[in-house]
Amino acid sequence: MITKRSHFLAISLLSLGLLAGCGTVPGADGQGGDGAGGKAGDDGRALGRHDGSSAYLDGRGGPNDPSGRGGAGGEPEHRVYFDLNSSIIDSSAADVLAQNARWLGKRNVTVEGHCDERGTREYNLALGQKRADAAKQYLISQGVDGSRIKTVSYGKERPLVNGHNEAAWSKNRRADLVP
Repeated sequence: MITKRSHFLAISLLSLGLLAGCGTVPGADGQGGDGAGGKAGDDGRALGRHDGSSAYLDGRGGPNDPSGRGGAGGEPEHRVYFDLNSSIIDSSAADVLAQNARWLGKRNVTVEGHCDERGTREYNLALGQKRADAAKQYLISQGVDGSRIKTVSYGKERPLVNGHNEAAWSKNRRADLVP
């Protein structure tokens, strides 16, 4: 015989199972979707421009390709990627940004912060700005004149990859360096 209590327990367990299967829930930390859990810039990986132009692609095999090849025309890669809810510069991002610091010389650059589609527009604009600022601060720490670095956040408005899964989202959590 099924009682109200066992019925409630079964529904509760199913609900918890569904929530656990969803991973991070946008706004669950009170911050919103792709979110910044309060951290500061993260893992640098592949290269290229948001428009997919081959003039800016470095021909690497993927986000963690260890080949170390630079971009077209001797340019380093111009894109770093971030973990969910993060703007922390990890060692991969540091390598990419250090290469850019040497390459930039006297050039001006715009650092564009981007997020995945999850979360509110406002939250993702703020997180995109944190990512752009983290990349800028790292470039400054490598000797690039801060007055030559402009930052802008596009939040979730300019996805690199369309899709509603982790593969797409991981490519959209990024900062692009646009000379």
